[in-house]
Amino acid sequence: MPLCLPILFPTAHALALRMILQLGVKPSWFECNNSDKLGSNSFKEGPATFGDLRSYMIETTLPPIGDSVVAELLLKVLEPYRKDGCILDDGRASLYSAIVNKGTCARFAFAAAIFGDFQEALFWLQLPQALQHSLDKSTSRSSEKGFESSVRGDSEQTSTLNRIASSERSAARNVANNTASCGQLSTMAFKQEQLWFNANERIPWHDKLDSEDALQKRIHELVSLGNLEAAVSLLLSTPPEGTNFYPNALRAVVLSSAVSRSLHELAVKVVAANMVRTDKSLSGTHLLCAVGKYQEACSQQLQDAGCWIDAATLAATHLHGSDYARVLQRWAGFVLRGEQNMWRALILYVAAGALPEALETLRSNQRPDTAALFLLACHEIYSQITTESKPADEVPGSATERSQKLLFPSKNVSDENLIAVSEVFGQYQQKLIHLCMDMEPI
Repeated sequence: MPLCLPILFPTAHALALRMILQLGVKPSWFECNNSDKLGSNSFKEGPATFGDLRSYMIETTLPPIGDSVVAELLLKVLEPYRKDGCILDDGRASLYSAIVNKGTCARFAFAAAIFGDFQEALFWLQLPQALQHSLDKSTSRSSEKGFESSVRGDSEQTSTLNRIASSERSAARNVANNTASCGQLSTMAFKQEQLWFNANERIPWHDKLDSEDALQKRIHELVSLGNLEAAVSLLLSTPPEGTNFYPNALRAVVLSSAVSRSLHELAVKVVAANMVRTDKSLSGTHLLCAVGKYQEACSQQLQDAGCWIDAATLAATHLHGSDYARVLQRWAGFVLRGEQNMWRALILYVAAGALPEALETLRSNQRPDTAALFLLACHEIYSQITTESKPADEVPGSATERSQKLLFPSKNVSDENLIAVSEVFGQYQQKLIHLCMDMEPI
């Protein structure tokens, strides 16, 4: 029985197989034509001779990128492995046949997982959501500003709406436990519902601990979620003999003023007029939140202190447009340089709408193949979004023209740069072909 581990192929041949899986090959290609092999195979035996090997590649409506002849040459290089049936086992081949026509991101994620790069696989799985999230944030900014201006007039009306919004958030949290919030994908969370869900999972952890530090973290999570009433109630429950009574009392007074006049008066009655000493907790963040300075709270307080996830949660709750994007983009820069996690940084760049930075990250890390695949994935996702949002007759150009022209949802990337990515990818493919031809299959 052959050992189907493509990661053990010679490097050039492994890269060739990876590219074939990414571009999309028909499941019939995995059918072994070695009739002498012992044992049974769930795939039928294929023909012994072949014509144009490019017929094994799936047909797509994506614009051409790179060298169109490369696919056939790579298939010829991989033919010895295919004949021996040691490319993919039956189970993985069946999985690939199920997702091969479900879009570029699905194929790219499968290829990355087969070769053990699970962070890259998570990136491709999250890319459609991140790009949709970025477009939604940019298009809804004007309507959100209009809503805020109409609500800002009456403080009592504002507090009522805040309580309504809080109940809506609770309902959203109840349904937020989906596949995007589970497992390793939760480490790439950027949506408001996902971040809220993760924060609500952390609150019981802090509640089970009796330390003052756990209490402060629990209060901080409640403020980040916008549940100021629960935060004020928890702050006012601090016993007077506690060492943090006065800092907590000050925060309770200020936060209560952002909820309602009645709660503010109640907090003022509880708190005596005492001097408040400086502490090292997250009080400054909460004071800024109480006066609506969420951008400063995220950047000057939380991110400067290294609380990146807390800053993203707070930004997802209160910030929109460029202010929100700035928080995510700075977080992405830290993840890229501080954590050395390129894939997680790329998701944050995409979610922030910083597509030029994401593309430049791939190019600066010398990933010409991934940069080209990134363009194809963005083209496919963006084309689907625009087609669904507008009737076909309102989308400029014919279907053939739209499929041939590479669409990239960013005005800050010129057509010359997109052409350059395609040309470099073609050079990479040619170099890979030469390496494959010079190496004997093992």
